[in-house]
Amino acid sequence: MSQENVEIVRRYYEAANRRDFSLLPELVDPDIEIDLSRNVFNPDVYQGYAGFRRWVRVVEDMWDNFRAVSIDLVAAGDNVVAAVTMRGRNKRSGVDVTMNIFNVFTLRDSRVLRIVGGYRERSEALQAAGLSG
Repeated sequence: MSQENVEIVRRYYEAANRRDFSLLPELVDPDIEIDLSRNVFNPDVYQGYAGFRRWVRVVEDMWDNFRAVSIDLVAAGDNVVAAVTMRGRNKRSGVDVTMNIFNVFTLRDSRVLRIVGGYRERSEALQAAGLSG
């Protein structure tokens, strides 16, 4: 199951970067929670498909050419830790931003149930996923 979860998270990032939200029901649980409360930009928590769509709008309102590319995925039971490079141009300032963060995905029934994003340190994310740093 762990390798299957890694593949689901990989597909999630690929679909998100293509802006292909037709795969949402296949990849994401209707009860999804996206906890971005530790983010520097737009800290918030988003609930369900409506919250997911609201989060997409927030990103699109703030960034041009936004991309979140997973560079490493680590399986941890029902969790997957994603090391991610985020890139985009801030629409207000015009500044290009590149940032490396870690996100923890929790999966249920082969779909993403929860994303906790914005960990700055790999060890923090691994610990949150139940692994030692």
